[in-house]
Amino acid sequence: MPKGTHYPSDFKREAVKLAQSSDRPTSQIAAELGIKANTLYNWVSTAMKDKTTPTASTESKSKHSYQELERENKRLTKELKRAEMEREILKKAAAYFASQEL
Repeated sequence: MPKGTHYPSDFKREAVKLAQSSDRPTSQIAAELGIKANTLYNWVSTAMKDKTTPTASTESKSKHSYQELERENKRLTKELKRAEMEREILKKAAAYFASQEL
């Protein structure tokens, strides 16, 4: 379609749902729909920032926003790093005490 084309909101919503639920690359889905890949990427990004993901809200009625999920992801990443450090310390302590017994 020519530059500056406005797509109906139903078309955008369905395209985003398809992109999020499919295992196929987003660029392939965009080509099949006859739109540019960047356009579909932008729609998906906007949908994720503005509201809950369509598939999550319709299937599980989850009300987690994209920002809440990002915060939880950061928290869990920090927690994982801490657990990995603790594990390394425990490995070193175990090796130290095992060498003391010999």
